[in-house]
Order: sequence, then structure tokens, then C-alpha cells
Amino acid sequence: MTLEEIGKLPEDYEVCLCNGVLMGDILVAIKAGHNSVEKLMDETTAGTSCELCQTRKIDEDNEREVHLDEILEYAKKEGLC
Repeated sequence: MTLEEIGKLPEDYEVCLCNGVLMGDILVAIKAGHNSVEKLMDETTAGTSCELCQTRKIDEDNEREVHLDEILEYAKKEGLC
């Protein structure tokens, strides 16, 4: 998914299927200063179960459309953190 596509995801898009963490939850956490994958995991529980949504490196079979590290990259580009 491109950064432009990430920016178009609705806040109710479920990024972490295991824990039900939404895009809006992740963006709120990023804006509050949780600006690493580890900090996002601690704050939101995203990526703490099966871990596939952490990064494409872990999600080798591309089971998830978007990953925490990609959302962070988008947020940094947009000045959200």
C-alpha cells in the first residue's frame, strides 16, 4: 500500500485484526507521541498477538494490507509526529 493510499484509509479501518485496533486508534497514539512500532504496540496492543501487522518483513505472505511501520512512515511524512 502506498503512503497516499494509507492517508485515504478511514479511521474505522481495522489495522490489527487480532486485537481490533483501528486506524483512528493508531493515529491518536502517534499524535500523542508513540512514534515507534514498539511504542504503538504498547499503547494500542496492535501487533502484539500474531504480529503480522507490525511490518511487511514479518508478514511475508502479505496477509495484511497495511502495517504499523508503514503507518508511521506516512505519519512522519505528513508531520503527524
